[in-house]
Amino acid sequence: MSSHRTDYSQYTFKNYLAAKLIQAVLLLLRALPYRQRIALGGIFFERVVSPLSGNHKRIMANLDLIVPDMPKAEKECIARGVPNNIGRTLTELFFPDEFLEVIKDAPVYGPGLDALIQARKAGRGVILVSGHIGNYDVIRGNVVRLGYPIGSLYKPMRNGYFNDYYLASISKIGAPMFPTIGKGMGEMTRHLRQGGMIALMMDQHMKTGEPLNFMGKIAYTPISAPKMALKYDAVLLPCFSTRAPDGIHHVMHMEAPIEHGDPLVMAQQMNDLLERHVWENMDQWLWTHRRWKGSHPEV
Repeated sequence: MSSHRTDYSQYTFKNYLAAKLIQAVLLLLRALPYRQRIALGGIFFERVVSPLSGNHKRIMANLDLIVPDMPKAEKECIARGVPNNIGRTLTELFFPDEFLEVIKDAPVYGPGLDALIQARKAGRGVILVSGHIGNYDVIRGNVVRLGYPIGSLYKPMRNGYFNDYYLASISKIGAPMFPTIGKGMGEMTRHLRQGGMIALMMDQHMKTGEPLNFMGKIAYTPISAPKMALKYDAVLLPCFSTRAPDGIHHVMHMEAPIEHGDPLVMAQQMNDLLERHVWENMDQWLWTHRRWKGSHPEV
């Protein structure tokens, strides 16, 4: 696990106090039953964090772009559900032992799991590509539980003390973890080159990405995953997780591997697969992100 301290994270007395305060709140939450704990995290983000952060306005702007004819009441419902899902997801990450217990029996749809097992038997590297829908760590946690360690990127936090706590929590779900700064990317690439597995997110705006279609609009899309799959002869496996109606359990969707070919075509197939799941679970995707920035400046 790449857990060394970086110059990005700051270890100040102020950050120490802030980290201890957050940890105290999480300790109080632990006194509640798991189901209530996760629900409370969702409500907090929906009713407190989202209005204060401006997320509601950004969600509505994205929905106005993609589904302009949707009734406003439906958009408002989605705009409440998105931060609720974010809050539930973050709360789950800080209670990894119970989270792993809940997701161990999550149903799996699609042929991807068999393809993953066959790739591992053959000693081939695997790139799991996913998006910010449901709780994306459900896939990682269950694949690691099967005995297949996954190297994943994480963005270090400015508060070094809280970053250490956060990293320790998410590492229980799966490891190794590589920071997005410093030598992290090189370490992750080396892990893949040696026949390992890595997980990448594909649904955030990238200024240097390719102008591909997503939800009917141009979105600058990273094509690093297809290029790495081609370079290292790795299996490119799209995987998604969605939250069940009870808000606690999850469903895994492991699609068929994307065939090697033109990296732009491969990346568009990734977008198309994610889009299908977003249409089916509108309130579980990260509509807070400026996904169409650059091609549609109004959002």
